[in-house]
Amino acid sequence: MNKITMSMMAFIMFLYPIYAQELAKSEINALLDLQGEVTFNFKVDNNAQLSDFTHYLTIINYDYATKQVKAWANQAQFKKFINTDISYRVYKEDNDINKRLMSSDIDPLSKQLKQGYTLEFPLKAYPTYQDYAMQMQNFENEHSDIVDYFSIGTTEQGDKEILFVKISDNVTTNELEPKLLYTSTMHGDEIAGFPLMLNLIDYFITAYKDKSHPDHKKISKLINESEIWINPNANPDGTYHLSVDNTSVTFARRGNYNNIDLNRNYPDNIAGLHPDGEKHQLETKHFMKLAFDNQFVIAANFHGGSELVNYPWDNTFERHADDSWWKLTAGEYRKYAQNHSPFGYMDDKNNGITNGADWYLIHGSRQDYMNSKHQCKELTVELSETKKPFANQLTALWRYNKVALTNYLIQGTYGFRGIIKDAQTNLPIQNAQIKAIDHDSNGSWALTDRNGSFYRPIYSGAYDLIIEAPNYKPILLPRMLIDNYETKSLGSIKLLPALPKEDALLTLNEASLQSNTLKNKFSFKTYNLESNSSELTWINLVKNIDLFR
Repeated sequence: MNKITMSMMAFIMFLYPIYAQELAKSEINALLDLQGEVTFNFKVDNNAQLSDFTHYLTIINYDYATKQVKAWANQAQFKKFINTDISYRVYKEDNDINKRLMSSDIDPLSKQLKQGYTLEFPLKAYPTYQDYAMQMQNFENEHSDIVDYFSIGTTEQGDKEILFVKISDNVTTNELEPKLLYTSTMHGDEIAGFPLMLNLIDYFITAYKDKSHPDHKKISKLINESEIWINPNANPDGTYHLSVDNTSVTFARRGNYNNIDLNRNYPDNIAGLHPDGEKHQLETKHFMKLAFDNQFVIAANFHGGSELVNYPWDNTFERHADDSWWKLTAGEYRKYAQNHSPFGYMDDKNNGITNGADWYLIHGSRQDYMNSKHQCKELTVELSETKKPFANQLTALWRYNKVALTNYLIQGTYGFRGIIKDAQTNLPIQNAQIKAIDHDSNGSWALTDRNGSFYRPIYSGAYDLIIEAPNYKPILLPRMLIDNYETKSLGSIKLLPALPKEDALLTLNEASLQSNTLKNKFSFKTYNLESNSSELTWINLVKNIDLFR
């Protein structure tokens, strides 16, 4: 739990009797009728029993020592649970429907707005949907040289949209730069990240354009060398639940309009296409298309209900190939958040970082989908133990996380990078795979984007990189060295087309590939044909003529 200052103790103690209240069955039924969902607690007999419930309940938290489970269910799921006759408890604090201060509640004359803006930064209240949408448009209107505002589609309810801004120095140009993604509040009641993402957009714009800003150099470098995509609210239907005019978050709930948990709704590399037994929701489809159309390098998904950084995998106890890199970056986020906050912030579980499955095992998370399917290094950040922090806590949460939010994005600019081209036409090759032999597995490798460029954040070490693409001869870049916090360009790497017979023989199963086997089977030779050029160009030709006779 959070450690708090003595000045807040009296206030917390005043609220405690309300927040510790257990709801009676009549109150639970009334809550279900109102919200269509409930968060509740129960105990299992052993750790293995937990898997019996993950098929139809959303597990929110699990304590391996006490066997205590916190779970979420919609009405149908809860009805199924109570038929098990397992004892459970529902607490008011877990089902908070207290009013929160909204942007429309603040006297317009007291606001100090920047020119052309709808909201005052940093935010001291939650935005109404109209103010949110208008402010997203304002960012582009006032700063169209570096900001592009757009929607990726409507929600299931149909009256709201999934809104984004993209920030880059040449924002309308498809540059050879890594794409970095932030998105928040796919659980509609976990709203701490919603205003934080809006604050982050304003901060990036301000620091970039104000040369006297103390962070100008750092932010300018990030914006000049990457594309930053930010979606403040991935589930506005859940956030503005029961608010006809979308002006209140009082009844914000986890599920979307259909009361589906969107973070169990993604295709799963273990549990299959529909791990939750539900059709893919519109919000899920929009993000799946976004990931398909754009090769994001790293991402973070912001939640609430705890204070920690959760990294892959969620669906298996096997470790991700880049487990060392995850511990480095998750630990870095935790460190910067703790450095800018009072003692006790971001210290849940293993002092603020955890492997997803070690916390509790789930299927259908967007984190696992992005990592396994789209080679995007996405993690989950739990920003606040309170899912819906009171508005007077928002500026503090922003102060705690500002540096950590920036530095995690910068991690997406480190690692190996290069461009893969056709050696004969000099055209870029899309979806070429760049894999570290004896290292990569389950989607951890890198893919080239439509420019033929790739970006591979990786932990420091020496790696044998194999580069493959359909209808091309594979090449090997042996013993490529990289340090943490280093950006290493491999330049323009050119692949020779393979004859159909050659292509069939040279198709390799990288997941089980062993470097010695590869080197024994093929003879690799490295050529530098542009030694007079400032850009290093590698052409590795596979030579084994007898193999193809």
